[in-house]
Amino acid sequence: MKLNLFPRTPLDQIREYNSNKWFIVSVVITVFLIILLVWNLVHSYNTIKAFEDRKLALERASGELLFHTKNMEMSVHMAAATGDLRWQEEYMSHQPELSRILEKIPGLLDLDEGMEETAKIHAHLNEITYIENQAFNLISRGQKEEASQLLSGWAYTKNQLELTESTENLAEIMHGHVSQTITFESRLTFILLVFVLLCLVVLVVSWVITIRIWGINQRKRQEKEDEITYLSYHDSLTGLYNRRYFEEEFNRLNVKRQLPLTIIIGDVNNLKKANDTLGHKKGDELLVEISRILKKAVREEDIVSRWGGDEFGIILPNTSFKDAQKIVDRIKEGCEQSDFKPIRPSISLGFAVKTDITQDIDNVFTSAENRMYRKKRLLKNA
Repeated sequence: MKLNLFPRTPLDQIREYNSNKWFIVSVVITVFLIILLVWNLVHSYNTIKAFEDRKLALERASGELLFHTKNMEMSVHMAAATGDLRWQEEYMSHQPELSRILEKIPGLLDLDEGMEETAKIHAHLNEITYIENQAFNLISRGQKEEASQLLSGWAYTKNQLELTESTENLAEIMHGHVSQTITFESRLTFILLVFVLLCLVVLVVSWVITIRIWGINQRKRQEKEDEITYLSYHDSLTGLYNRRYFEEEFNRLNVKRQLPLTIIIGDVNNLKKANDTLGHKKGDELLVEISRILKKAVREEDIVSRWGGDEFGIILPNTSFKDAQKIVDRIKEGCEQSDFKPIRPSISLGFAVKTDITQDIDNVFTSAENRMYRKKRLLKNA
């Protein structure tokens, strides 16, 4: 049975962990990695959102811009070639979409050079629209050849080419910006990955050290608890069990399957004389020698205890009167053969055997004790 005389409280556990600096390091790194992970998720979401809302939207707008301007150019050329003003309706259907795209583009740009290209696109579109409107006026008056000449003129052709070039430049600028953003995000991701790996290494090291320190503390605490338990059941001088343990085992072994149960009571002879004449140190050495003799004479399963002073008690489970007598004889023989000097070890022993479960164990104990006292008196009278 383990006895914990000093149970640990939650406050003791907190103090133990706080005293382990590596545990604090591991907690800080863990919290930091969680914060870094959350930040990275938010940053990645915002980056993707920016691509969807601005970069990719601007690329789509550039493509739509070219689509509508080319369709408007085709419509005015068809009208000039055929003289059919119904192509003007097709032309006019593209103007609202073109205006919507032109209004949308500035809100998608965050680059100065992109704003410059947008301004150029506006200028070219104004020139182109002006020329195309002149062409439709000529066509409405039946002047198809003049309209065709106007549309094939250098001013119209030059603005169309420059509009296409500016639109392609705008797309290239956005492509370059996207590439830079991707490169930056790749480098940032690599740096974060390296940093996270380093943090994980430190985290693993800190947890290993923390667990090792925790294990050491556990062993120390276990050793302390074992020491407390040992001292609570053992005599500090002889190392034998003490009276508390003797009484617990006395009650535990008082069952039918342990019968016959023998109790031996012993009292060391001449201990007072040894203390008075040789000193208490020699008296303690005499008790240690008696303890060694008792322990050597009994079996492994037998209980040998020192109650205190010069009194000893032995419990012999499953031991008959005859076997108990043999053990008593071995104890006497051990005392006679002892090399302890200058006093020969001697102990008065009395024993009693419980053979029936109905017998009162206290009476058995008293009987053994009385026999020991009788032998003690006989020795004094001798």
